[in-house]
This record gives sequence, C-alpha cells and structure tokens, in this order.
Amino acid sequence: MKVSWKWISQLADLNEIKLNELIEKLTLAGFEIEEVYELPEIKDTIIDLKLTANRQDASFLIGLAREINTILKKPLKYYIDNVQDNVINNISNNSNILYESLYDIKIDIITNIQNRTSPKWLQDYLKSYNIQRKDILNDIIEYNRIKWGQDIEIFDAKKIDIQPTSSKNLIIDSVGNINQILSHDSKQKSITPALLKYKNTILSIIGIKSNENLKCDFSTSSILVCSTICKPEYIKLISKKLNIKTDKINKHIKQILRCDFFNAYQETILLISTFTRGTIGKSYEYHRLYDIQKSITVKKNIIYSILGPINNKSKKFLSVHEILSILNQLNFQSKYNNIKQTFEVLVPKYRSYDIKRAIDVIEEIGRIYGFEKFNDTLPKIIAKGQTSNQTKTIKKIRKTLRDFGIHEIIHYSLNKQSKNKIDNINNLSLFNPLTKDQAILQGNLITNLVATQKYNINQKNFNIEGFEIGRVFIQNEHSLNHKKEEIYLSGIMGRSNFSKQSWSETPKKLGWFQAKGLLEDFFEKLEAVVKWRHIKDSETSIITKQLTKLLNQKRTSIIYNPKTNKEIGLFGQLNLKSNYNEKNNYATYIFEIRLVDLINTIQDISHVNYKIKVYSIYPSVTRDMSVTLSNNEQIEVICKKILDQNNSLIESIKIFNEYKHQNKKNSRKVGLRITYRAKDRTLNDVDLMKIDKEIGSLLKTNI
Repeated sequence: MKVSWKWISQLADLNEIKLNELIEKLTLAGFEIEEVYELPEIKDTIIDLKLTANRQDASFLIGLAREINTILKKPLKYYIDNVQDNVINNISNNSNILYESLYDIKIDIITNIQNRTSPKWLQDYLKSYNIQRKDILNDIIEYNRIKWGQDIEIFDAKKIDIQPTSSKNLIIDSVGNINQILSHDSKQKSITPALLKYKNTILSIIGIKSNENLKCDFSTSSILVCSTICKPEYIKLISKKLNIKTDKINKHIKQILRCDFFNAYQETILLISTFTRGTIGKSYEYHRLYDIQKSITVKKNIIYSILGPINNKSKKFLSVHEILSILNQLNFQSKYNNIKQTFEVLVPKYRSYDIKRAIDVIEEIGRIYGFEKFNDTLPKIIAKGQTSNQTKTIKKIRKTLRDFGIHEIIHYSLNKQSKNKIDNINNLSLFNPLTKDQAILQGNLITNLVATQKYNINQKNFNIEGFEIGRVFIQNEHSLNHKKEEIYLSGIMGRSNFSKQSWSETPKKLGWFQAKGLLEDFFEKLEAVVKWRHIKDSETSIITKQLTKLLNQKRTSIIYNPKTNKEIGLFGQLNLKSNYNEKNNYATYIFEIRLVDLINTIQDISHVNYKIKVYSIYPSVTRDMSVTLSNNEQIEVICKKILDQNNSLIESIKIFNEYKHQNKKNSRKVGLRITYRAKDRTLNDVDLMKIDKEIGSLLKTNI
C-alpha cells in the first residue's frame, strides 16, 4: 500500500511528528515499511508499507489515518462518525432479497453535467499513487477508493434511459439474466443474487459486478450514482457460486463501516456536483438496523499472564486505568467489573472482522502500549525436567544398533490396503484417507522394512541392514472397540557378503546362528534377560499372527521374558515366498519386539560381585613350567593346587600351550605361565630361589 505524506497529513494530526518518527511508530505497531521515496514533480514523499491480512481496515487513507491517530493518541481531522442507525426505504424492491443481501444502499441521479476536467489538486492526488488521469468522474471514483476504501458505481443515465423525475421502475430484484453482465455463462439455477434494475435492464449484481455496457464516456451528460453495503454472508455465498474474486467483494466480506460509507458517498456527490456543475436530483436509499454486536469479556489475570510484567520499577503490571485508557484509545467501548475483575469490551465495526476473541483484545493492548515496554526475560528454572526410563532406553537401543552398523529407518504410520481382504481384517482403517496409499494404520513395522530393503536392492544398494522404532496400531479381532497403540522395535538383516574371517577369504553370507548371535549381543549390551523357544501354533500372539506368512516357522524363535513367561517378540528367517533375494542365494532375517516388554526384561544392577584390590607398581617375574597329565586329569586341579599354597607373590596362572607325544597317547603335557609380583617391593634373589624350589617340587609331582 502506497501512502502520500502530503495527503495523510491532511487527515491525521502530524504537525509535530517527523517522517522517521512516524515510520518507527508504525513498525512497532505491526506495519512493515518496505520503501520510502520522493516524488519531486509534486513535492511529495511516498511511504510504501505492507499490511497483514487481518488489517484490511487500514488499507485506505482514512483507515490508516485512524490507526495513526490511535497510536499517537490524537483525533482525526474533519471526520464525522456519529451516523445514526435509522430504518429508511424508498426503493421499490422484492423485500426478501433486499433484506437478505443489503444493509445500506444510496442512489442519486445527477443531470446537466458540463465540465469533464479534474482540478489540479485532484490530479496531483492521483499522481501520488501513480494513477493516470482520465476524466472527472473516473478521477473522483479513484480518489474515493484511495481515501475511503469505497467502490462507488457511476452509470450513464441516458444509456439506461432513466427519467430523473420519475424512477418508479428503479427496483431491486432477484429475477433477471445475469449472463448479460458476467464474462462467462452461469447455468446454475440456484443462484439468486440481488440485482439493481431499471425496467428490464440490469445495472449491476449488487456487491459483485457492474454492467460494463452502462459505463460513462465523454458524451455522458447525466449519471446515476450508487453505493452499497452488503451482508458478508450473502457476498460469500454468491461470489462462491459465481466463482468471482475481486477487491470489491473482499471489502464487503470484511464489512464496510457505515460512517465511512456515508462520508464517502456525501463527499463523492459534493465533488461531482461542484466540479461538473451538475444538478442533483432525488435520492433513493435503503437502510436497516445492523445486527447487535456482542461484547468480549477479558479477564484481568489473563492479560497479566499473557503480556507479563512491564519494565517499571514502581509497579509490576499495567493498571486497570491504563488498560481502560488504551481500550478507549482504540475506540473500544469498555467497562471494568471490579467484582469479577473482567473487562467488557465492545469492538468498533471496522475492527469486528479481526477482533473476535479475548486474545485479540489482549494483543491490541500490548501493541498500542508497546511490546518493547514489557519484560521479556524468561523465568528462572526451578526444577529440571527428568528424562523417562523409556526415553533413555530408546537412546541406548539406537546407539547400540548403530554401533553394530545397522542403519535406522523411518516410515510413515499409514499404509495402503492389501488386495487380499483377509489381510485387512485386523487393520485399522481411516474414515476419510487423503490417498489410497495412506488408508490404514500400520499393524507392524516389518512390512515396511521388507519393502524398503527390496527397493534398495533394486537400486543396487545392497548394504542395507536396518532397524526402526515406531508406533504400531492393533485392533482385537474379537472386540472391534478394543484398539491399542504400542511402540515396537524391528530390524532386518542379511546379504551375501556380510562378513569374512580374513582378507584373503571371500565374504560369506549371514547365517541363522550369526544373526541370532548379533541379537543376543544386543540384549547383553542392553542388560536385558531374555530366553528363546520354538514357535508353537497353539500360542501365537498378535505379533506372530501378523508375521506368520512372512516367516519360515522352522527357523523362527519366540523371545520371551523368563520371569513372566510372556512373549516379547520374535526372530526368524523370511520364507521363500516373501524372500525376494532367493535368486541371490542368501537369507534375510527379521526381528520384531514390543518395546515396553523389552524394557521390563532389563535388570537394574544395584550391586557388583567384583573385589577391589591394590594395583602393584613393581615389576613382575614369570616362570614357565610343563605339567604332565593323563587324558582324564584336568588342568584346573593343578592350578588349584598352586593357588592353595597361599603364596602371596603369585599374581596369575595362564595356560599357553598343550601338546602330546606320538608314543605316549594316554598322556599330554600342558604349559603353564606363572606370574609373580610383590605389592610393596621388587622381588630379590631370596624370593626368586624360593619360587624356583616351589616350581621344582611341582614338576616332580606332575612330571
């Protein structure tokens, strides 16, 4: 929106306000200033500002001047807003359509138009807004639109063939062929808009579109001037049916202010009669009472809670007097109930479109007082939030599986229905899905993981071992009202080159026991105590029922909690029908676990069985010895004999070798390495001699 500094200064009291100061105040009040530039030709400054969608009441000069003076706490210049709501009707009409569509309409006929040249001040006015001058009538319409935000229609009276002295045939009706006005044919029989007609000629679809054939030209000598305020509900309905969107329609939808309507119309008639030297004929008008506006109740404690304290050492919050003063500054009619501690606020009609709730009123109070004047520091944190055990476990699960080299995969919770109706029995379907691919809630995570791996393999991405932690939605087949939402952990593994023992060997595919070992290692790191058992048809749970068709039951195990004997999940190999990797000759393994049940298997270790000993900082001495044992004797017995001597210098005993003589098949020799170390000193010659004697006696006994 472009605003002329010269013309806005004539409406708003800006005598003591500089341009930069006004720009700053508008910015703080929520108006974005895009550009400011000079027009030396007419000695004017243009402010280009951007309005938000909810502030169309300030999209014309009077509306913006009203807002500026609200911010500056000053009244408007030369503005009358005390128009009385009187019921007047001297227009022939179909009473039903008139009542349903209109609040106000004014019509005047002006004859004997002689001058068609605009005065210089009006030409300069339009130049400020980069509008090319045409003729006096068109210039006045543009002037009125910029200043008042009103769309006044002017028709050539001779083209209508209307008689100024008698216009009984000027009526408002709903019967007529609207296609003579519209640019496209409308074949909808249900459309009954309000039509301004003279005899059988339609002048306009009121509030929507005018008859282009009745426009004024340079030969026009008499005109019909018309302006209306339509009911927003009527405009919304008709414009939707006709599929028409214009600025004129939007203004009616957002409710034109009655005082602006009368002021704009009176100024337009005055300008036309003055500068064209025309004669004003009889006026025709219709006005009815507006709907009673409801007040908005705003609690004082809610204002304090949302806006917070102010930056003032002498007081903490806005006082009731200050709040009432701000509401009065906004032209809101307000009262304070001291008993209930509430404000009853009646919003002016020009702001009723965007101020409908208590929060809207509170925002206006903060905007006018100045958001920068409120204390915006955050309160001190009294207590830190605690992370739940489930969240901690999920983080640990993610880290552990990533350390194993397994990628995390995330899918939507919505899937498409299966072509097989039997598969959809236990699925939870949406009543109104956006697409067919998002019609049901997922009943397991494995289906999406299998589809993802298949897609990646088709794209030549073979290294896809993935896991997912997601929500699963389950419906009980015996009770349709019994539905559950749970968090599951699922994973998929397997490829032809999964591992190899050395660089020289070729990679090997993942085997069943190796896959199971990885899962056991995961449970061990998670400190979860679980057991395994074969799957049985008689004890299939919801998990196994949904995944039975995917798995090879001979290579499937149930994972359960040994304490409660409750199934927590399963692990198995995909069967040949579902295993799309059959051609590549390697198996794919999957697991699916109910997260809550897995967490219940984790045992919190409150104590440890370890003994803490002092670590010696002195050097050690090692002695190797070979002990002869029969095939039935155990080396553990020999180690126990050595330790039973209660020699404090012995630190450790390790087995480093075992060998047999070809001629002595009934015995074998075992190599032991004994480490000696003192905790408080370095071993001396006496210690070493004693050690050698002990080893010698042991060798004689077990040689």
